[in-house]
Amino acid sequence: MYPFPVFLFLTILCLLGSTADAIGVNWGTMSSHPLPPPKVVELLKSNEVSKVKLFDADPLVLQALSGSNIVVTLGIPNSMLKTLNSSRKAAESWVHDNVTRYFSHGGAGVRIEYVAVGDEPFLQSYGDQFHPFVIGAAMNIQAALTKANLAGEVKVVVPCSFDTFVSESGRPSKGHFRTDLNKTMIELLTFLSKHHSSFFVTISPFISFQQNKNISLDFSLFKENAHHHNDSLRTYKNSFDLSYDTLVSALSKIGFPEIDIVVARIGWPTDGAANATSSIAETFMKGLIDHLHSKTGTPLRPRNRPIETFIFSLLDEDHRSITSGNFERHWGVFTFDGQAKYHFNFGQGTKNLVNSQFVEYLAPKWWLLFQYQLAR
Repeated sequence: MYPFPVFLFLTILCLLGSTADAIGVNWGTMSSHPLPPPKVVELLKSNEVSKVKLFDADPLVLQALSGSNIVVTLGIPNSMLKTLNSSRKAAESWVHDNVTRYFSHGGAGVRIEYVAVGDEPFLQSYGDQFHPFVIGAAMNIQAALTKANLAGEVKVVVPCSFDTFVSESGRPSKGHFRTDLNKTMIELLTFLSKHHSSFFVTISPFISFQQNKNISLDFSLFKENAHHHNDSLRTYKNSFDLSYDTLVSALSKIGFPEIDIVVARIGWPTDGAANATSSIAETFMKGLIDHLHSKTGTPLRPRNRPIETFIFSLLDEDHRSITSGNFERHWGVFTFDGQAKYHFNFGQGTKNLVNSQFVEYLAPKWWLLFQYQLAR
């Protein structure tokens, strides 16, 4: 048995070291040539990624993750929200097919931590397309998990977009939720608090930089020489903290100042827009990881940092919508075939990214035609 001071020191050391485990990655599959799921799982393990967030519940992906010990967030597409809102039976069927069937009870199986209801269903450009169905769908999934005796193991969350909260003045203390979402946000946060779930949100320094002329590139990239932003007696040294505290203010204004926050999506694209390059993305990602590991928190939450952060995204996806811009297809830390775009790691010290190995490529069409002609 350790003497108490030594025991206390070791306990604190473990708690501080655990922050590296709170960094995960989003794995999207909207690609014309997707890397086979077993290869992606190899890629995750090679890079010591311990958490992954999915946008659906593809059986082939879940089979590949089975036994990997990687902690998983399952996704429910927006297209299913209306059905899940109106039918408790549909929710029970979804939970049976995608959670109960794969859930790991300490042995083989998938370590499912969250079910994410919708993919940024409150995005302003969607209007009311999904908005009315979110809370009902979340409640029905929660009831289905309870019926399956999994509510104590798996939490229901709703990923919220970067434009869910705003501050017209740019000052975090003036942050609030969009007026069209106020009632829904109160309902959502009441639901999350009741079930001890976290608030999932996208923070996008890249889009903030694109849309706000008062935010500089250096401020977005965690540069020490960046011009600071002041809000009363609080000083903001980077765009991440500015956005995070804008959200904290919005949560406080409707009565939820202490709820845990998970950054469900954050990254920097490497193509498709000005300042979307591999070198700038590398600077951003290194700055983000260093900031998350610095344990300094933000001015409004100095000791209550995001409990988890999911990098967006693992791989490029050439079938993503480009309504917002061509950069939407270039968020990957890796190319579509699992090759690193820049030097970076997910928090495991000085180790750089490890590429996917032995990737099989389709033969070029002209070569197949040539072979066909030879065979005739």
